[in-house]
Amino acid sequence: MERQLLIVDDKVRLCESLEQNFRQLHYGCFYATNSSDAIRLFLDQDISAVILDVKLGEESGIDVLKELMALNAKVPVIMITAFATIETAVESIKLGAFDYLQKPVNFNKLARVVENAIRLRNLEEENLKLRRKLSDFSTKLVTRNREMIGLCRKAQQLALTDLPVLVCGESGTGKELLADFIHASSPQSCNQIVKINCSAFAESLLDNELFGHERGAFTGADSTFQGVFERAHNSTLFLDEIGDMPLAIQSKILRTLQDQEFRRVGGRTNIKVKVRFIAATNKDLHQMIEQQHFRADLLYRLNAATLTLLPLRERRADIPLLVNHFLQEFADQQGNPAKRVSPELMDLLLGSEWPGNVRELRNTLHYAAATTDGEIITLSNLPPGFIKRGPDAPPLEGIRERTERDLIVTTLKLANHNKKKAAEILRLSRKTLYNKLEKYGISLR
Repeated sequence: MERQLLIVDDKVRLCESLEQNFRQLHYGCFYATNSSDAIRLFLDQDISAVILDVKLGEESGIDVLKELMALNAKVPVIMITAFATIETAVESIKLGAFDYLQKPVNFNKLARVVENAIRLRNLEEENLKLRRKLSDFSTKLVTRNREMIGLCRKAQQLALTDLPVLVCGESGTGKELLADFIHASSPQSCNQIVKINCSAFAESLLDNELFGHERGAFTGADSTFQGVFERAHNSTLFLDEIGDMPLAIQSKILRTLQDQEFRRVGGRTNIKVKVRFIAATNKDLHQMIEQQHFRADLLYRLNAATLTLLPLRERRADIPLLVNHFLQEFADQQGNPAKRVSPELMDLLLGSEWPGNVRELRNTLHYAAATTDGEIITLSNLPPGFIKRGPDAPPLEGIRERTERDLIVTTLKLANHNKKKAAEILRLSRKTLYNKLEKYGISLR
């Protein structure tokens, strides 16, 4: 998109000269010689930066600066003046001006200041987008499990590299969510992540979806089609369920990983791309290699960095946190107070094996919350297809106590054994926390 400047000066010849020079640098330019025209153009056009004279005939450029800052403080304003004083310069900067230059202005210097101002503004906007993405992820990552927290820290470190990442874990553990987090933490975050589920296509269709095709490559190919590799140029490509990818396609994927280039179906030339790869699977790829269903060289290429998500049954202390989180999420969507689960239902949720993991827990609670008339969700509100605990599941007796003990131990570690801080996190009084520490035999060091 073309960068657009607004030049505000009561000298028409100066405005026209600056406009001509900046247009040679591929800027779009507008100019105004008074405050009313300046404000109108600022509101009507998508302005990237403003060059503003301190004195506009009988009008004050400082007053115009105040109005511009009130309308949109993110647009950088460079003040220029033939009557420079320290007081005016300080006042301009305090009001939000990006810089302050004295006339006659050296154009090359002014152009550098404008360029730096726009670059800094764009960088701030990209950082804001990144912080929002990370914030979105932090609200979805509900855990106090040290292993899960450590895994996310590792993911954030890997995001700054160009290593391909293999995300492993059972269905419903959050592999796509982790891929989103890696992309949001990466230098490619300013571009949209591109995703494809490898299990959703037959082999011939998957080949086309991945690599695209040229016009006339086959019957019905009336135009050129860009595959996901091409669409993910300068961004991240997430290959979900890569264990379901046919061997012939795996060979093409391997070459693309190695050479960062591919050829469309029906194409005669290779296309160079710069793509960050994240793959995910819920299968044992090593076992698939033994069964000759997955290429060993592709796994070795992918697993330079492997992240494995825990199933929900191995982080049961997170279940109460997840329950509260999801019920609050549902309530916020409906604009209603959050519902609560009965102690009996919480015991059942804690004791269930959750083969569908966090996704199954969320869907179960969504159904239960939607079909509950009162404030308390009970066993009777569970969906008809809810999988009850099998005969080998742990007894309900003591599940609450074991979960509570695990939660207290985890919280103490996170708080560096600061009992006051741990009590605040757990929303317990210090006396209650000490009683529970004694009850569960937790060290008071």
